[in-house]
Amino acid sequence: MKLNEDILTQAASWFVDLRNAQPGDVIYQAHQDWLVADSRHYDAWKRVERLQKQLQLVPTEIRHETLEKARHSRRQLIKTLVVVLTVGSAGGMAYQQRALSSLVAQHRTGTGERKTIELADGSKVYLNTSTALDVNFSDNVRELTLYRGEVIIETGKGLPSQNFIVKTAQGSVKALGTRFQVRCNDGETWVGVSKHAVEVKSEKANKAVKVQAGHCMSFDALKHSPLNLMPVNMDAWTQGMLIVSNWRLDQFINELARYHKGALRCDGAVASLRISGAFNINNTSSVLENLSSTLPVKVRYFTRYWAQVEPA
Repeated sequence: MKLNEDILTQAASWFVDLRNAQPGDVIYQAHQDWLVADSRHYDAWKRVERLQKQLQLVPTEIRHETLEKARHSRRQLIKTLVVVLTVGSAGGMAYQQRALSSLVAQHRTGTGERKTIELADGSKVYLNTSTALDVNFSDNVRELTLYRGEVIIETGKGLPSQNFIVKTAQGSVKALGTRFQVRCNDGETWVGVSKHAVEVKSEKANKAVKVQAGHCMSFDALKHSPLNLMPVNMDAWTQGMLIVSNWRLDQFINELARYHKGALRCDGAVASLRISGAFNINNTSSVLENLSSTLPVKVRYFTRYWAQVEPA
């Protein structure tokens, strides 16, 4: 059974929290409730219990460096555990290396963190929450490798011989203009163009697809999806905002969870409720507290780091 990153994050969070729990703590019953709530939770927990075996799949030099760093931060430890658990299930050294490289990438942001970097050619790269990338400039190419997360790029003026390329696990995006956005989703890459154009090429596709300003598309390693008009406010996160119009509640919660420190999910019973508005992603706890003023929902906290939006 395929386990997504959210479920593995929940399992890793339980693992970390239970390590410090005392006998009789209510967290044990909450953990049991979580296990029986979804069969995927049980499968994820069994994977956690095999963690020591999974760790043997990690290249030694990376394992020592990343796990030592992770011990000093609960959030980083959970991220590291999720990567190792994912690696253990996915197999394949190329995937393992890529996933682990994100933990020691040149430029990284944590959950809820955003920052801007300026490259040697004057290009600006805006990093959204939980993003990791490497930069490689040479005489022939200006290349960014995006391991996870989301970036907005405003390209500078390189040499005529230098292409500007963003590589992801699914393929590459070649800049033909000044401003575009790349986001790594589960098993695919999303690209949106604000100015001029880009060329998108899936890893195993024969031809590249041109995406003009005002349009977007997704692609995986095999194929490109059809072109669509780029939704408005996709770059609102640069201003610390999440702006939505008539979104399903589960879609909204999944997006908000990217900025929330801890596991956050939406109960299926309220998933189809609709929500609109502008929300401050710098204070997700306040957003959650105010949900009940506009929707018939409440937020239930199982632990300090795991919450669920469910019927009031």
